[in-house]
Amino acid sequence: MLLQDLLQNSEYKQKFVLEKFIQEVLQISREEMRTQMEKEVSWPEVDQILTYYRSYVEDKKPMEYILGHVDFFWVPFIVNENTLIPRPETEYMITAVTEYTKENLKNQKWILMDIGTWCGVLWISVLLQNPDSYDQIFFSDLSTGALFVAQKNYENLIEKKYDSEFLQSDLVSFISDKTLDTIKPITLVANLPYIPDETFDENSPDNVQKREPRMAFVWWDDGLDLYRKMFNQLFDFKFQQKIWFVMMFLEMMTWQVEILEKEFWDKLAFEEVKTFHFNIRIVKASFKD
Repeated sequence: MLLQDLLQNSEYKQKFVLEKFIQEVLQISREEMRTQMEKEVSWPEVDQILTYYRSYVEDKKPMEYILGHVDFFWVPFIVNENTLIPRPETEYMITAVTEYTKENLKNQKWILMDIGTWCGVLWISVLLQNPDSYDQIFFSDLSTGALFVAQKNYENLIEKKYDSEFLQSDLVSFISDKTLDTIKPITLVANLPYIPDETFDENSPDNVQKREPRMAFVWWDDGLDLYRKMFNQLFDFKFQQKIWFVMMFLEMMTWQVEILEKEFWDKLAFEEVKTFHFNIRIVKASFKD
């Protein structure tokens, strides 16, 4: 079959989607596809393209899961149904951390913690942009499937050797079993599930509800219990003198920031550093003295 015949077939109405799968299977760019309309496409290749297409259109499977990867900050990350698909707001988180890193981590290497790492996109991106600012790194998640993907991405994308660990852990509970260099402060990112059930059910697209891991988005009631739990774990470790300084970068909704400020006014300082759309905030939080 000629490439132009496949592209012009009226049965396949979502042309952008079809084009993406053609580019993936034939391993050609969009420009090459446009200039090679007379290219002969083998039947096994056509079958693979159309299998992908039907999976997307009929089964509502996200394109990133079908392809098995997503480009993020121009870097290819492995993703699958054990992991959350990186969102545009994730870029805001990485930008906030990078700005803080470049301003504050000039003469000392810090410890880096990614809590609820999923595919590892947050801190791998931070390391790629700030390769000399950290030397001890912890990736934590409850899902062994997600940790496997995060470790693969780390091995594929990070060439520099770091003291790194991938830990199945309840948030930061692993700190109790680890010997941390207490001279070094910690930068911590946690994009934990924070969307209340009702909000998720009423506002999320069908393919997200059907295909992506619900536990990556939703956490009952006001959505903040995992953040509360992590804060209290950190308070305990600070009291035990296992850690002395943590700068946290968190994602949540505007009204949730206000709740946490009221609950932890005497222990934590919160600062909104990035805004995504009208309601999502990237928040910086640290211990009060």
